[in-house]
Amino acid sequence: MHTHTPPPKRFTRTKTGCWTCRDDGHKCEEQKPFCGRCVRLGKHCEYGVRPIWKAPMTPEQIAQDSKELSQTRRQKYASKALARRQSQRHPASSVSPRAMSSGIPLQEAYLLHHWKTNLASLITLAPSAQNPFNAYITPMIPDSLSLRSSICSMAAFHLSVLKDDPSLLTIATQHQIKAISLFRQIVDTGDVARPSVSLAINMILHITDRLFSPSPGAIHLGGAKGIVERAGPNFWDSDASRFLLGCCSYHDSMVSAFDRTPPVMSLGPDAPYREQMKPIRALRVLWETVGRISSMSRLGGYLLYGKGEDIECTLWAIDRLTICEEDEGHTIHAYTEAAFIYLYQVWHELPSPHPTNTIRAKTCLRHLCQVDVSSPLVAAQPWPLWIAACETTDSELRDLVRKRVKAMYEYRHLPSLRRLEQDIETAWKITDKDKLLLNQVDCFQTTTPRHIAKL
Repeated sequence: MHTHTPPPKRFTRTKTGCWTCRDDGHKCEEQKPFCGRCVRLGKHCEYGVRPIWKAPMTPEQIAQDSKELSQTRRQKYASKALARRQSQRHPASSVSPRAMSSGIPLQEAYLLHHWKTNLASLITLAPSAQNPFNAYITPMIPDSLSLRSSICSMAAFHLSVLKDDPSLLTIATQHQIKAISLFRQIVDTGDVARPSVSLAINMILHITDRLFSPSPGAIHLGGAKGIVERAGPNFWDSDASRFLLGCCSYHDSMVSAFDRTPPVMSLGPDAPYREQMKPIRALRVLWETVGRISSMSRLGGYLLYGKGEDIECTLWAIDRLTICEEDEGHTIHAYTEAAFIYLYQVWHELPSPHPTNTIRAKTCLRHLCQVDVSSPLVAAQPWPLWIAACETTDSELRDLVRKRVKAMYEYRHLPSLRRLEQDIETAWKITDKDKLLLNQVDCFQTTTPRHIAKL
C-alpha cells in the first residue's frame, strides 16, 4: 500500500528576532529586552538596526582601492554589494544608521567602533548579557558632541596602548580637550535639560582620567555631584540615570578608599539605583560601606567606636548571607575580606602588614583568583587586590599577586593596571626594607596609589 508522504513543513523567516539568534540560525523567542536563549547562554542580546563602524583606510590603501575600482563599473558595483551584505551580516549598534553615521569623520567612526565592540566591555562591571554602557550611553552619542569627543578620547588612549602608537595619544588629547571645552559650555549656560547626558559625559571623563592619566584626580566627582543635585528627585526615573548613579557611587567609594578621604557624593544607602543589576546588589552595599569606612578617619571617641561596630556588623551579615559560588559570590567575599582589613586599619589603627589581617588577605586573594580574568567583575578587583597585597609577606602569595595583575593587564591593556603593579612592588620594597628596623610598617602611609578601579 502506497503511503503518501506529506511535503516538508515550511518555516517563515521573520525579521523581528534578536540579532544574536538570527546570526546563530536559531529561532528567537523574541522576549524583550533580552530573549530567553541569550539569557540562558549569557550572550549579548540585541534588537533593532545595527550599523557597523569601519576602520579608516590609509592614504596608500585609498589610492590603491580607487585604482582598482576605476577599472570596471562591474567591480565597483560588486564591491558596493559586498559591503552592503557585510553590513547586514555584522551590524554593530542598535542606534539608527542615519543618526550615528551621518557626518561623522572616518577617524571618529573608527574610534566609536572600538568603543562599541571592545572598550565598553572592558570597563563594565555588569555580569549580564547586555552591556549597560552600550545600552544606555551609546544611544546618547548622536545628541552630544561633547559625549562623542569624550568617548573618542578614551578609545584613542586605549588604542595607543594596544597598537603602541604615540600618534594616537595626540589624537586622544585633542578629543579630550574638545570634550571638556564643549562640556564647560553646557555647564556655563546652565543647561540642565538633559542631566543624564551631562552625567554620562562627566563619568566618561572621570573613567578616562582614572584609567589612562599618570596622575588621576577626583575633580569630576564634584561636577557629578552638582549635576545630580541640580537635577532633583526626578532624575532617578530612567534606567540610564540609575545606571549612571551606580557608576558615580562605585567611583566615589573607590577614590575615597585610595585617598582615605570621605566620599564626595554620599548618595546614601536608599538610592533607587540599587534596584538595577540585582546580581551584584551586595557589591553596591559593600562599595558604600567602604566609603563609610573612609569617612571614619575624621571621627574620634564614641562616634568612631559606634560607627566601627555598626560597619563590622554589616560586613559580618554580608559574609554570612553570601553563597560562595560563581563570579559574583567570590567577588563579594573578596571585597568583604578587604573591607574588614580596611576597617581594622582605620578603626583600630592596625599597621600594615599585620598578623591579624594576614589570614584575611590570603582568603581575599584566593577568592579573587577564582574569578576568570575575562569576567566583567575583574574590572572591580584592583582595590581588594591592593589591600590584600599590602598584607602579604609570603613569597608564594606575592608571586600569585604578580601573576594575577599581569593576567588582568594582558586581557585589558589598561595603564591603571601597570600603575597598580608598580604601587604593589613599591609597597613590598618598603615593607622588606623597614622589616629590619620595625616589625610592622603601614604601607598606606609610605606610598599612595595613584590608580583607581574601573566601572
